[in-house]
Order: sequence, then structure tokens, then C-alpha cells
Amino acid sequence: MGDGTPMTTLLAKPGRIEALALARAAQGPDLVIAVVGAVGSGTSSVARVLGRLLARSGGASLAIRARDVLERAAPLDWAAAGAEPPIRRFTALQAIGSRLRHENDNAFVAAGMIAGIHAARAGQPGPVIAICDALRHPAEVQLLRSVYGEAFWLLGVVCDERTRHARLMRKYGFAPDDPDAARAVQDFMGRDENSGMEHGQKVAEAFRFADFHCDSSAALPRADAPDAVLDAWPVTADLARFLRLVRGEGVMLRPTEAEQAMYHAYAARLGSACLSRQVGAVLLGHDGQLLATGCNEVPRAGGGLYGEGLDDPAEVERGRCHAYGGFCRNTDERNKLVDHVMELLEEQGVELGDAPRRTLLARRLRRSRLGHLVEFSRSVHAEMDALISAARRGVSTSGTRLFVTTFPCHNCARHIVAAGVDEVQFIEPYLKSKALALHDDSITLPREGWVAPSVARRLGQAGPHRVCFRPYVGAAPRLFRRAFLKDGEVKDGMTGRLLAEPEDAFENRRPLTEGYRALEARIAARFAGTG
Repeated sequence: MGDGTPMTTLLAKPGRIEALALARAAQGPDLVIAVVGAVGSGTSSVARVLGRLLARSGGASLAIRARDVLERAAPLDWAAAGAEPPIRRFTALQAIGSRLRHENDNAFVAAGMIAGIHAARAGQPGPVIAICDALRHPAEVQLLRSVYGEAFWLLGVVCDERTRHARLMRKYGFAPDDPDAARAVQDFMGRDENSGMEHGQKVAEAFRFADFHCDSSAALPRADAPDAVLDAWPVTADLARFLRLVRGEGVMLRPTEAEQAMYHAYAARLGSACLSRQVGAVLLGHDGQLLATGCNEVPRAGGGLYGEGLDDPAEVERGRCHAYGGFCRNTDERNKLVDHVMELLEEQGVELGDAPRRTLLARRLRRSRLGHLVEFSRSVHAEMDALISAARRGVSTSGTRLFVTTFPCHNCARHIVAAGVDEVQFIEPYLKSKALALHDDSITLPREGWVAPSVARRLGQAGPHRVCFRPYVGAAPRLFRRAFLKDGEVKDGMTGRLLAEPEDAFENRRPLTEGYRALEARIAARFAGTG
């Protein structure tokens, strides 16, 4: 020390510091689980089953509904609104949510959920386990994760579009063959996934922040279903596994093959410097071996992508869009198309109005299907990169499975089919893709009795055969370190037996219930011997 005082003197204070005990005492047992899923996916059923599973283990949970937040915040006669047709009531809720987000901020509904949790905490001395049903905007995820940190978990619920549409037709009392009702429900679903408005619902964007994914396409259980019915529901086993990870009860729980594959795809995704989005893919052989990975990036001469296997730092970045002009060519070409359309309108004598009206028209054109064009990108898509990488090394892609972080575009989809891939698993939806609409002769969503094309051909089964595009189920890559890293001792050093309470148990991953500065001050005071 600078003043000559030995360190041993500084530490020779009366009493024990026990700083680790202070830190552990500051950790809280609270949990906040939010559910996100497109309308009709059954998020409320999933939330109820989560509550039932928690109750079985002695953990009472608090149900927080977004609908209740909106009804409390909006000055409407909700009793009278109850007499309206169901789809009109829920359309009104969509509009109210958009208005409240516009008047406040995009996290308004999540703020109302936090207020509900806070009110419940005042009358509940023990830990709070809240289940929030359901989030509709990425800003809501951001707020809840910022406030609750490690105590917050997001559960993503997927369900195929046709099942969701059929559920909503029944829920709203429409005849299944009513074309006007079918269009109204389809429009309602579209506004839910991505309204196109700055303050509208953006479920598809919020979904990508999920920690765990489950597929609720199977028939939903009734709210009062007995435990035996719940246990038979295919989603229940996934929810039970999710809760084991959340509560730290699965220290030796390991990733499934699908989870491991998607984690590799996520790692590949991080190699992309695309200005639009990052996508990763991994190709697995029939026995699970990793054959190739891919990400969306600009190709380079000689094979491969910029950033791969290059020693020269300048060459690594040379052709990437951020260094090669500094702009996205796809966006630029789409803007040129919009300008061209407006020029054609003027040539035909259409009056476009003053500058503000022209700007509004240009914005609306960019949000139209013109804005969905993807063919002008310089990047090879992740799925294509994985397939080409395998081909470049002479590895067969027939009978393989492809794991990709985002649903394939229609261009990649046809190449996936042509490459002989049996199955695709994906996490994030891609609303611009027309893969299913254009190639429903060769692509299918999960269906009972599906047989992999390579297996069907080997067995001599008659067609038609289809590649299955399946929503990914399991732990999201963002959850991997939290869920699967063994960062402490799990066995007794003398006997080698599994510890009853391993060091990396759940308590070591619980969030602090106070600010880190307050805990810092308490530890410093104890260290100085004044606490």
C-alpha cells in the first residue's frame, strides 16, 4: 500500500464480512413469465396451463392480462361493447392499443402489467410469480426485461396460420364457408402480426425475443379440463420442461438435438454483417451430424463469403455493403421502383399533389408489396450459403434437415426443395415469404402422417411428397447459457456423487431485488467494519 499499511491490517476488522451471503440475500425468488403469440395461437390456454403446472408444485401464480390493462385505461362502456359481435370488440381493442401506444409510448401495455404486479406485491408477503398474457409489441418485451432482468422470461407460442384462422372463425361465430368473414378474420390476423403502423401491434417482431418456443397447433384444452387432459395435450410436456429450466430444477438437463442445431444456426447468424437482418442456418445429416453452416452475407470470388477464411483484414470487409458504398442495394432498388411508379402515374396525368402528399404516397408504396421485394440484395441468404457450402465440399444434401433462424423466403424455399432437404425448422416468421403460397405442391406445414420425402422414395411410397417446414420447439439460443452452462460443482469432491444442491443452482441466477449500487454500498460498509 502507498501509506505503508500492510493489507493484512486492513482486513483485520472485527466480525465476518460474508459478502457472498449479502449478495445471495439480495436475490429474489420472483418470476415474471410473459407469453407472446399471434392471435388465435392459444396464448391464454398456454398461460392457464402454466398456472396449473405451477400450482401443482405449490407455486401460486398471478394472471396479468393485456386485455384488462386496455379496458382499465380506455374510457369506453365495455359493458355495452360486450353486446357487439366478438370480432368488432377485439378490433376495437387493437385500435385502443394502437392509440394508447401513440399517446404514451409503445411499452404502454407492459407498463400497465408492471402496475398490476406491483399492486399484487403489496398484498402478498411471499414471492410473486406473474404470468402476463400476452405481449403484442417488442417495446413491451424491452420494458419488462429492463425492469425484471433475470427474473423475466418470454415464452413464444407458435401455431400454423390455417389452424389460427379456423379457431378465430369459430370463436367469432362465423360460418366456415362465409367468404366475407374469412377475409375479415384474415385482415384481423394481419394487423396483429404487423399492423404497418408505427404504434400498431407487431407480434412477429416481439416473438423473436422469446426464451423458449412451443407449438400449440394441437386442439386447445378447455379452461376447466382435468389434469389428465392437460397432461395429454402435446404442449404440456414442453411447458413443464420450460418451467424446469426457469426454476433451475434441471441442472443436468441437456439440449435436445434440435436445440443444439438451432444454437449452431444462431452462432452462424452472428457472422453476418448484412445491413438488413442477420440470419443463420445449419444443415444436419440424417443421423444428426453437422454438415454445413451458413449466414446471409455478400459472396466473394473464389467461393464462400466475405469474412470467411481471410487473413487480410482489409479483404474481410472489402465487399460488405457497409464498406462497399455504405448502403443497402435492395432498399435502394426498391426506392427507385417507387420513384418509377410515381413517374408513370404523372405521365398518365395523375395529380400527385404537393410535396407532403407525394411523401405520403411514396411511404405507402414502400409499405406495399413493392417493399417486400428481396431479389436486389447482394447477400447470399443463409439457407443458400449452407446448401452451397455443402455442395462445394461434395457433401450430399439429399435427406438432410435444415435449421434456420428465420422462415425461408420463397427463393430459398424452391432451392431447398430442389436440394432434396426433407425438413426445415425455423424460429422467426418472415411475413414477406410466399414459399407456402407458391410451392404448396412440394412444401407443407406439419401434418399428421407426414413422411420425409427421402424415406417415402426409399420405401417406394406413392406421392405427392412434400418438404415439411416446421416451427422450432424448445429453448431459444438466447437461453442456452442461462439454461445449460454448468458453471459450478455438481458432484461431491470426495465421493463423486451428485450434490443435492449443486453450486450452479437457480439461486445463483436469481436477479437482485435492489439496485446494484445499494448492494455495493452495503458490502463496502461491511468491509470497512462500519456495517
